[in-house]
Amino acid sequence: MKMIAVLLLSACLTAGATGYSQKVTLSEKNARLEKVFNEIKRQTGFEFLYTDEMMQHAGRISIELKDVDLPDALNACFKGQPLGYAIMEKTVVVKSKPITISRTEDAPLPPNEIEIKGVVKDEDGKPLVGASVMLKGSKIGTVTTTNGEFIITVPNNATALVVSYVGMENAEVNINGKLNLNITLHVAAGLFQDVVVVGYGTQKKQAVTGAVATAKLSTYERVPTTNVFESLKGAVPGLNISGTQKAGEVPSFSIRGTNSVNSTGSNPLVVVDGVIFAGNLADIAPGDIESFTVLKDASATAVYGSRSGNGVILIETKKGKVLGKPQFDVVLNSGISTQMKPLEVYDAQGYIKRLLDLRADRGVESDPNRIEFYLQPEELKNYKATADHTPTVTDPFSLFRQKGKLMNATISVSNRTEKTRYYMSANLTNQRGVILNDEFTRYTGRVNVETDLAKWLTVGVKTSYSYRNYPDDRIYSGLGDGNSIYNFSPYASVTNPDGTYAKFPQTSTSFVSPFWQLATTADNRQNSLNGIGTAVVKVPWVQGLSYTLNAGITQNWNESGSFYNLQTMSGSTKNGVANRGYSRSTSRLVDNILKYNRSFAGVHNVDLTLLNSYENANSERMAASGSGFDNLALGDYGIGAAAVQTSSSGGTESVGKGHMGRLTYTFNNKYALTGTYRRDGYSAFGKDNKWASFPGVGVNWNISKEKFMEDVKAVDNLALRVSYGSNGTRSIALYQTLASMGGGRYIFYPDNSYTYTQSISTMASPYLVWESIVGWNTGLDFSLLKNRITGSLDLYSKYTENLINPQTLPAIGGIGSSVVNVGKIGNKGIELGLTTVNIQKHDFTWTTDFAFTLNRNKVISIYGKDNNGDGKEDDDLSRGLYIGKDRNAIYDYKIIGMWQQADKDKGTIMKGFNPGTYNIEDVSGDGNITSDKDRQFLGTGRENFRWGLTNTVAYKNWSLMAFLNSIWGGHGYFLGGNTPYFDPYVADEAHNRPVYDYWTPTNTGAAFPRPDISSKNAAATATKYIDRSFIRLQKVALTYDMSSLISKYGIKSMRASLSADNLFTYAPYWIGLDPEVGAGISVNSIPSIRNYSLVLSFNF
Repeated sequence: MKMIAVLLLSACLTAGATGYSQKVTLSEKNARLEKVFNEIKRQTGFEFLYTDEMMQHAGRISIELKDVDLPDALNACFKGQPLGYAIMEKTVVVKSKPITISRTEDAPLPPNEIEIKGVVKDEDGKPLVGASVMLKGSKIGTVTTTNGEFIITVPNNATALVVSYVGMENAEVNINGKLNLNITLHVAAGLFQDVVVVGYGTQKKQAVTGAVATAKLSTYERVPTTNVFESLKGAVPGLNISGTQKAGEVPSFSIRGTNSVNSTGSNPLVVVDGVIFAGNLADIAPGDIESFTVLKDASATAVYGSRSGNGVILIETKKGKVLGKPQFDVVLNSGISTQMKPLEVYDAQGYIKRLLDLRADRGVESDPNRIEFYLQPEELKNYKATADHTPTVTDPFSLFRQKGKLMNATISVSNRTEKTRYYMSANLTNQRGVILNDEFTRYTGRVNVETDLAKWLTVGVKTSYSYRNYPDDRIYSGLGDGNSIYNFSPYASVTNPDGTYAKFPQTSTSFVSPFWQLATTADNRQNSLNGIGTAVVKVPWVQGLSYTLNAGITQNWNESGSFYNLQTMSGSTKNGVANRGYSRSTSRLVDNILKYNRSFAGVHNVDLTLLNSYENANSERMAASGSGFDNLALGDYGIGAAAVQTSSSGGTESVGKGHMGRLTYTFNNKYALTGTYRRDGYSAFGKDNKWASFPGVGVNWNISKEKFMEDVKAVDNLALRVSYGSNGTRSIALYQTLASMGGGRYIFYPDNSYTYTQSISTMASPYLVWESIVGWNTGLDFSLLKNRITGSLDLYSKYTENLINPQTLPAIGGIGSSVVNVGKIGNKGIELGLTTVNIQKHDFTWTTDFAFTLNRNKVISIYGKDNNGDGKEDDDLSRGLYIGKDRNAIYDYKIIGMWQQADKDKGTIMKGFNPGTYNIEDVSGDGNITSDKDRQFLGTGRENFRWGLTNTVAYKNWSLMAFLNSIWGGHGYFLGGNTPYFDPYVADEAHNRPVYDYWTPTNTGAAFPRPDISSKNAAATATKYIDRSFIRLQKVALTYDMSSLISKYGIKSMRASLSADNLFTYAPYWIGLDPEVGAGISVNSIPSIRNYSLVLSFNF
């Protein structure tokens, strides 16, 4: 589609009348219509506006003309074609020929029919020539005249007209007895692939020089989630989204790898409705989102400068679309949740066998006939309670499991009049996880209003409110290392005789019941209020010039409270513990945007954007706690009556400023050049380094428009993009450039008196500068076989320099560390997004979407020092940073086998090891295994690549969507097989564990070593890393469209969907819980959630 013409219409329509005096000469044989259009354009300068679908139905033509007028040439071209045309100044609008019902002026109307007149205009009030006006659900229709007017005769019970125009959004207009209609169509900026959302506006796709991906939200919306990121996992190339396990949790996500060594240094920037978002992503209801765009390279993100180094996500919320009556949309969802994969723990028989094996390894008595002497007192009581030794606990996780659910209800109303558009919605979400007390509740409301106060002035307001309530995070400690629920012995006493939870269910001191970690009462209430005000001024006396003011404010306030009574670990020793907290943050942002878009001579287009931005953020917090209560009834509201009370408070403030310019020049819709420059200032940096500059440049060459491609029938579109640029990150904590102090006590001996002290704990870092990310991107956009195959291929390379790093200082100085700019980290990779239309029949379609991401990460430099004199820069072992290796590199012992009894008998077993322990590769060759000489690089926790595959099949009113998500490569470790974790208490062995295959003298081929206590070398029980590759059936949805069945009841459309999320996982090597979560660290992980849902959506 030649969408550039749509953006030129406003300019063209003000130019005044133009004659058609140009002469046209044509000589073509069996030529495609597009080729003939290009030749006419070359001779006359007239643009052609049409869709690729139109050309698919057009026949080839043979034509011989010499020096004829343009209208005569066009009439000859369209003769016998299923197409018509209309001329709008310098644009030829191509239209499909609808069936037109007409009558003579004096002929009477047939019975039961009415005549409707109207006019169709664009957003600027200009008439649209050749717009299609059709009676909904029929073939009755007409087209508009040169004045945008139409007359159509329809049955008197007709309900709606559908008005369409190339490059504009379709409009459905309710008749409601009206015989005269004024209809305004809007440019379809977000609905066509030819126009994409970019920073501070939109651009024609053929002018986009950077790497930009737009998510297909409609494909995945039938599988309900609490946030949009969960919906898009694996679906967008380059966007890596982690798994979730907790109710209401927003997954972590990154774009194109890790750009920093700081934990918060790789978070992408999120922009909502054109304004940088300062809230929580859980505040955005998925049903309110109209479009989701990912900006991935320096050219695309440079407009956001210092905050765009990790990529940018642009979210646009919905606005009013439907003309006539307001449209109500309702989406109801109800579902159940289960855990994906529980870990199997030892039953009573396996537990006792492992206990005996552990005692045998320690060299103490392990007689199966004397098991009563090896159990703990509480275990022994329950063991002897029945003759057959029936266990009291068969499934420990069932004690912490609850029935999960997901309920979501959304109602929205939207409308569009000639001058006003609005969208309003309300959402209720309630999700209960599979872990006890894990529950998430959210209420959201949104109001988006935009109105044209004058032809040159549009104002709007977008406001949203969100309330969220989470449980206290301490419920998740039930899966912690020392007090994991998997520790429960089969003979544990979970409760006391009075029904309260036992503090020590099986031992005297070592294992505290995880139920004792839970708060008696807990809540975590989070509120967010977000408002965006917009004003757009189209300067009437300068064609193509407009000014936009965006002003946004976001306020978040959180309240939390918890209370621990005498039946909790915290409260039992302090006669109750209570906590209350309150925090508030406010972010303000003002963007002044000046835009100029103008075409010249039919082949030149200039698109200029200038920006001035200001932001301010501040926060405050207060917290109070108390312990020692005479009266426990008031809970956390009774802190004022506590014997011991503490409180704290604090606050922050920061200011940012920015200036940006972006210029895009397009020649003949074939070549595009974009240059961007942004300069940002941020108060958190030192006084001499508050400002930094971020330039970018990119080109786009539409190869398919070259003459040598005209006869390449298989290629519909082929464009090459190349870009280079620099942007940054603000991964610096507020006040980090200043020195920090800490307090303490100095004790005097021998009387143990003391005095309070204050000392510098971190040195000032006034010379800190911005982390800078420099990179290039090469991309290829293609469309083949009449759009049967479309996609984009991108190759990129980038590096981050001036990393903000903590540096340890010599102890003699008395100051622990300082923060410096030092180090460099790089990323390079390949991304492929592909869509194929496999089958397209009248009643049956089958489409496939494929997303592939490969990223390679490397630490290039850290401190630039060579303290050991080996000629190479030193690694930082304490932080896991290794020169030339991945940020998540695994540096550990390499396991090459298992020592056996025969090795000991032959005397070949290495010193410090026993039969049944790992055989470690002796890298140094000195006969000893030591951590400084024998560890080596074993790969990385990061996957080699990831991909997602979506197939959608539709037959008549039915559709089926299935989405596969996969990562391949990368390693994690299963803690269940690491024996130091299995027996942390030599004198107290009553700890159960997940089942694993460990070595015994009769099971010598086991995957894991013996429950080893006696080996003297720590490497004997080294970590075993396991490939975490998997393929997951991530989403499945079966949908039935029942609109035709219920239309007589006043409902426009209705769909019902059955869906499942996280349905099945194939992980050939992994033995833990979810290989996707936490790089595979599994024993303490919360099980991931599988959802089954029924979704009903309808509008009226």
